[in-house]
Amino acid sequence: MVATFFYFHTEMKRTLFTTIAVLLCCGHLMAQQEMAKVSYFGHLYLETSVNGHPARLAFDTGAPYTCIDSTYLADSKLQYKNIGRARMGGSGNGQETVPIIINELTYIVADTEYTSKVSPVIQLKSILGDQADGLLGIDNMGGKVIAINYVDELMGFWKQMGDTAGYTSIPIRYENKRIYVPLSITIRDGNTVEGEALIDLGSGGSVTLTSAVASQHGVKEVSPQMHYSYFTGGIGGAASGSDFRAKSASVGGFALNDITMDYSDNTEGALSNMEYIAIVGNDIWERFNMIIDLNGNRLYLKPNVKFSEPFKSPVHGFSYIDRSHTLGCWIVNCLYKDSNAENAGLRNGDRISKINGRDVGDITLEEQKHLLDNLDSVSLTVQRGSTTVEIAFSFDNPKI
Repeated sequence: MVATFFYFHTEMKRTLFTTIAVLLCCGHLMAQQEMAKVSYFGHLYLETSVNGHPARLAFDTGAPYTCIDSTYLADSKLQYKNIGRARMGGSGNGQETVPIIINELTYIVADTEYTSKVSPVIQLKSILGDQADGLLGIDNMGGKVIAINYVDELMGFWKQMGDTAGYTSIPIRYENKRIYVPLSITIRDGNTVEGEALIDLGSGGSVTLTSAVASQHGVKEVSPQMHYSYFTGGIGGAASGSDFRAKSASVGGFALNDITMDYSDNTEGALSNMEYIAIVGNDIWERFNMIIDLNGNRLYLKPNVKFSEPFKSPVHGFSYIDRSHTLGCWIVNCLYKDSNAENAGLRNGDRISKINGRDVGDITLEEQKHLLDNLDSVSLTVQRGSTTVEIAFSFDNPKI
């Protein structure tokens, strides 16, 4: 989830720099380190506390600062006094003015405590779901070594490098709280896009080209493709774009072939500009054991058992945000144009209370990982305002 601050009030400019003293341990990748368990549901979640209240934070290298969800903040009844406001943009097609809590939130991650000087308050649950209480951003992690094992759900923030035997070393650039990696994408024979991409562990997708790059390289004329619209695309609001299948994407000599990726239509926000060609999310990085050395400006990759798994097409026609804990429903948050889901009457913002007759509140996050993949069709009970609608449809045959 790429997040960008556009301006701060004068008082807040004096409090930009935060020292995040986070030290997790991970022994699966390097023998001398201990393991720390995380949860992986398209995003990496760490169990933490905020001012003594339990919290689950999603790790996000696309977010420059550690953020707190507004609903979590209200429910936890945390007390704070020093508030500013800032203009903020991200993966949505726009900008938002958000509250900023200054020097009052103390986080404990893996028994290490730090106080955040700047904590933006955002409506994160409407983007990621009820499992997300905040984002652990990249602020002042220069000098850290970030290690991730997606398969075993292990993670570490280290003070120094260890053994990298078996890993491929790739140069990266860490600047202004952003991590950039060289990326080459072959859209079709004779149509290649090359440049720096943003490592964005707050994105659950593969590769998303910025709208400017997509226009420059004629990607919007590629056929076939499937157009999508997001009810809430990220910080900044709604978003839209299209999925398509590219010949390959290469990072550090590793070529991922026949890859489903997308491009953004956004005219504002982090996915509209030419500062980088794309963001690269967890659908790429989960195929590797991954070590990021911010001090040494190196990325280390080792393919894991997921490396050769094929990239999926958007056959379901929609996706949802799990708000069963706070709102008692799943909210349709993405819909594909001309999909069976749309043609059957499903709409962005619909509230799903049942799927195949089963209350959505009874379906765990673990079960949701593969729930739709194990079905050929669905029958949804949907609340639309004061009206209850039954919507049933079969999933699409892959169009890309």
